[in-house]
Amino acid sequence: MSERLKAVFQTKPAGVTRLISYIMAGDPTIEVSLRRLRGLADHGVDILELGVPFSDPMADGVVIQAAAERALSAQMTVKKTLELVQEFRKTHNTPLLLMSYLNPLLHYGWDRFVEDAVEAGVDGFILPDLPWREGQGLRTRTEKSVGNKLSFIPMIAQTSREQDIEAVSQVTEGFAYVLSRNGITGGEVEIPDNVSVFIESLRDSLQIPRCVGFGIQKAEQVRALAKICDGVVVGSALVKAFAKLDQEGLEEKDLIEQEKEVFTWLASLKQ
Repeated sequence: MSERLKAVFQTKPAGVTRLISYIMAGDPTIEVSLRRLRGLADHGVDILELGVPFSDPMADGVVIQAAAERALSAQMTVKKTLELVQEFRKTHNTPLLLMSYLNPLLHYGWDRFVEDAVEAGVDGFILPDLPWREGQGLRTRTEKSVGNKLSFIPMIAQTSREQDIEAVSQVTEGFAYVLSRNGITGGEVEIPDNVSVFIESLRDSLQIPRCVGFGIQKAEQVRALAKICDGVVVGSALVKAFAKLDQEGLEEKDLIEQEKEVFTWLASLKQ
């Protein structure tokens, strides 16, 4: 586990809880993605998730699917994503996780990929289509290749089988990505009582912090979740806000000014 990621959960959050944000690499361009990563870090995001575009994203709703399509149309690749991280690392130290499906990473070549990821400054991965227990072989292979420099972040939902939660309960580093609802990313969601009970129950089951995502977009949601978890993930709402700006055809200087308003809105969620 990287020191950058470890430090996030060793210190008290600035605000009601820790904030994790997601954008798609290369949407709409590499240069804009880099500027937005830097802006998010500068506005107090604790952990960055950077999506690797893929043509068949099983866990993503229409907002992130569209972002992936735009990035792929702009010729974004795994290699370019790593180059983007490397450029970000020249100026910022905020922990950064790649969120990706396995297919593009295996096509790149797994051993080469993890070595290049470490060199670029990646702190770990969220892999929605790799169940935790089934991923043991790949995690072992990664550790043999690069040691424990990369964290694999497990995902847990109410539909997770008991044996899967038991497997995650053995994890001692990183954090658990807990789904606030079942299904795909995006959409407005209130946190039902049964979900809150589930999230809280994981406090006793897991040894690692619990961060909640899927549908988080309101300060009220964040304040409610802050009482029962260790961080929140804002993804689709942020991607949608940036996409709306990109569709307005603004001059670059005006676009940059409008982006600042998005950063301010995001930062306000955890105040």
